[in-house]
Amino acid sequence: TINPVDIWAPSGNFVKPQMSNQYAVGYFRNFLDNDYSLEIETYYKTIDNRIDYIDGSDLIGNKNIETEILNGNMRSYGIEFLLRKNRGSFQGWLAYTLSKSEQRTPGGAAGGPGINEGEWYNVNFDRPHDFSFTGTYKLNEKWTFGGNLVYQTGRPLTVPNGQYNYLGLSIATYGDRNSSRLPDYHRLDISATYTPRIDPNRRWRGEWKFGIYNVYNRNNAQDISFGQNASTGRNEAIKTSIFGIVPSLSYNFKF
Repeated sequence: TINPVDIWAPSGNFVKPQMSNQYAVGYFRNFLDNDYSLEIETYYKTIDNRIDYIDGSDLIGNKNIETEILNGNMRSYGIEFLLRKNRGSFQGWLAYTLSKSEQRTPGGAAGGPGINEGEWYNVNFDRPHDFSFTGTYKLNEKWTFGGNLVYQTGRPLTVPNGQYNYLGLSIATYGDRNSSRLPDYHRLDISATYTPRIDPNRRWRGEWKFGIYNVYNRNNAQDISFGQNASTGRNEAIKTSIFGIVPSLSYNFKF
């Protein structure tokens, strides 16, 4: 459930403290006279007593939040690559992460099937592929141009797998939690920075920065909600997107 309101509760008799162990090993090297650097790291992380909400949980105004949660175990693992160019007119980096984050939540002391019958399932922030490219090019002392390209696997999503009618209403039924995904996320940002000629006798220094966020106006899905259209009575899926193309202009200064 994607909810803008976080629910906070202290550890106690019903909410066990979460405990984590993480193991990582990496490799770093500079090459070609330190113009380039390469970083590789792999990791494995476990979390005990990680909380997740039961199916159909009711959180609004609930004073007994412990009745809406279950404790499970989580594991995350992956490998990260980072290639940098550190010198020259063009500088930047290329980063890629291949990872997996999943949880197993049994039924608990009260019994029951738990979540997804107690099997491993994707957590909300699982993104197997995460790629980014960032670069800057210094044309001269006044102009610098930049770009940022981002691609990520879509976030896990739970979608309806059937329906039934009750008092004239179409009620959706759902399959396994987080067994589907949102469309992949990607965008391109560009910028140009203009620095006026610097007067060595003045302490004030400033620069103008022009930017465009999400150049090709990609409507990346933040969430998809499922329901019944009140006018047509048909089931529908509605995609929610937050930011499209956003131009910007700023002036930065220091003294």
